[in-house]
Order: sequence, then structure tokens, then C-alpha cells
Amino acid sequence: MPQLGSLYNPAPTTREVTEWSYTRRVSDTGRDALPAHIFHGKHGAEIVILSVSVVRVAERLEVASDIETADGVVKGRPGDFVITQANGERYPILASVFYGTYQILGRVGSRFIGRRLLHPRHAWPIESAYGELDYGPGRGKVAVARGGWIYRSDEDDYGLINADAKKLAHIEVGNTWALANKNWKRRFGWAAGLISIMPPMMTLIALLAFRAHDHHLNLSEAFLEIEGVCLVLGVTGAWWIRKDKWVLKAAVANGTRIASEFQCIVESLGQKASEFFPSMALWRAAQTEDSPGIELSPEALRGVKDQVYAIHEEVQQEVERHRRAEKLALALSWVSVAAVLCCIYYALQGSPNSELLAIWLPSAVGAVHAWTWRRQISNRIGAGREFLSELAFVKSQLMHLTPDNQISRNTARDVIGVLRVLCRAAAEHTQRQMQFAIAEGPQIPV
Repeated sequence: MPQLGSLYNPAPTTREVTEWSYTRRVSDTGRDALPAHIFHGKHGAEIVILSVSVVRVAERLEVASDIETADGVVKGRPGDFVITQANGERYPILASVFYGTYQILGRVGSRFIGRRLLHPRHAWPIESAYGELDYGPGRGKVAVARGGWIYRSDEDDYGLINADAKKLAHIEVGNTWALANKNWKRRFGWAAGLISIMPPMMTLIALLAFRAHDHHLNLSEAFLEIEGVCLVLGVTGAWWIRKDKWVLKAAVANGTRIASEFQCIVESLGQKASEFFPSMALWRAAQTEDSPGIELSPEALRGVKDQVYAIHEEVQQEVERHRRAEKLALALSWVSVAAVLCCIYYALQGSPNSELLAIWLPSAVGAVHAWTWRRQISNRIGAGREFLSELAFVKSQLMHLTPDNQISRNTARDVIGVLRVLCRAAAEHTQRQMQFAIAEGPQIPV
């Protein structure tokens, strides 16, 4: 059993350090990361893909079986899971992969209902007309054709996504090297912030143009030209962010932050931690039925507790930031009401013209954007509170079961249950964070 005392690192696990570590690990993988003995053929540069959430039926094999897939026959071994897609296609996956990439919704005997998780994978586009993929000892080989992907979903799990299926249930995020070389969360945050403040800026410019119209016509026209340039830049920026998938890149690059910090919990349950797919390791530790048990030294258990306390404090601070942002948005809304009323009064003193529409429209649409933004903040606050309640439960249980950082024979089973709850809570929280990030796409600044 793993002794976690040697695995736990008491060094600070700040957001920036974890993001840098993930980026560094991703940047260390590249075109040569695909083992030569697995694929025979020519492939392109490594990319990152994201599996979309779908509900599927899975059956656990009791005996070895030959599974007819869309790409050929793949041998399923006892304990493997056979996934059935909506179109009837079937393919086997390892049990460790199933428990790490599907959330189990229900089970009847050997049949499972699972929801596939938002799971970042690494993939290589197939460029040769034909090739061969070796699924590994005892699983067989299949022929591959140009246009498909060879994917990696776990440390040592590789598979094939054919050209017809790859666009139906996966989203291409971007090149691995491009994803690793930039802090996409910070970049997207700055871009979204600039786009968000453009409507009030254009409203101010329009007001200045309206004020200068009667006495300084050239200045008024210059202000209107500046407003037009701002609008073009904002629309172009929003279009490019969507086209280049900044939101997806930020979500993938940062969605595994908390999962990476909880890998010590995964190892404490006797499961294999994952360097490149930490969220998968959390789900696997939470859902695997057969537990090898735990054997933690007092120092290791102390490290687990400290990690829980640190994450609890971090999430609590994040919730507080969201609360402050929500209060600020509410205060700005009341200020905006007063400002709009003043603008209306000012406009009524002169002769109405088409410039009034240019003044009013950005503020009206900006109010809609602000309402949408506040709803996202409220959702994040709710998710943070839920995760905090789960962390508080884990903290109290660990304190009750192991007050002296010792696990007795009578409490070992209860400690395993608590740690599994912690793994599931952290895994679900990372899923929600990725869903929030993906939903926060930039809007046209008008």
C-alpha cells in the first residue's frame, strides 16, 4: 500500500503554480508522445480534444468476447465494459477507463447507465491513407483511415475515433503546444473584461458626440468615428475569441486545478494517480467498487487533512469574491438607473435625432449582458457553497475518525468511505467549473 507521507508535498499549491505545472506537463508532450509500437502509419501534431456529455449504456463483460466495432473486431476481456452508442455501435473499454470517464447513474446487474464526463483527451490526426492501431496485448488490432484520431484518454490507454464519429461526440480544443504556451484563463479574462466595458465606453463617446454636435461638428464626427472603430474592434475580438476557442482552452487548461491538488487522496485509496488526467483519477477512485484498502502513516494522514483545509479555505475565498462581485453589480445597476434617467432628461431638452439611438442601444444591451453575468456569478456561488458543505463534512468526519492521525481497524472502512466522498465531491466540482467556463463565451459589445 502507498505510504502517503513520501508522496505528500507541503509546498504551496496556489492557482498560478498549479496552472504552470499543468502547462509544463502538457508542453513536455508532443508529436513523439504517441508510442511507435501502438500505431503504424503517419499522424499529425498532437491536439487536445474534449468529450461532450452524453448518456450511454454499458455492460460489464463476464467472459472474453469479440466485439464488432465500426473499425473492426476488438477483443473484450472479463471485467471490461462494452459501451453502446445511440446509433447501436458497440466498443469495449477498460474498467479503469470506464470508472474514470463515466459518471454512473444507475446499475442493474452487469448493465450500467453512465453519463460521459467532460474529459480532455490527447489525440493525433491520422494523415496516412491507411494504418494499423494495436489496442494492446490480448485486445487485437484494427485498420485506421485518414481523417480519424488516435486518442489517449489515460496514462496508458489509447484508442481510435473514426472520421465519422469524431465530430459527433468530441470537440477539438486546439494544438497541444499552443494550449501549453499561454495562460489562456488570464488571456480570456482580460479580453472578456475589455469587451464588457466597451458598451459604456461607446455610450460615453456617443454622449460626447451628441454634446459637441451643435458647436463643434468636426469633433462630433471624430467621436462617432472613434465609436465605430471601437465597435469594429470589439466585434472582431469577440469573433476571434470564439473562432480560436479561447473559452475551451481556458476551461481545459484550468479545469484540472483542484483535481491535481487531490491526487494525494487518490493514492491514499490505493489507486493510481494520473499526471495528465487528474480528474479521471478522482472519478476512478470514487467509483471503483473493489478497494484495496488504505495504509496511511500519521504524517500522511496529517498531509491529507492539511490539503482538505487548504482547499476549503481557497474555495471559501473564491465564494467571497463572487459575493463581492455580485454586490458590486447590484450597486452599479442602481447607479446605471440614475445615469440613464439623467441622460434621458438631458436628451429631452434638445431636439431628438438618430444619435439618441446610438446612445441608448449600447446601454440597453449592456444591461442584458450584466443580467446574464450576474446569473453566472450566482451559479458559481451556489456551486461553491455546495462544495464547501461537502468539504466541511469531510473535515468533521476525519477529525472524528482520526483525531490523533491514526487509523484503527475499526475505523478503516469509514475512512475509506469519507475519502471516496471527498474524491467524488472534488471531481463533481471540477466538472461544474468546466461547465461554467464553457458557458461564459464573449458577447458582441453593443
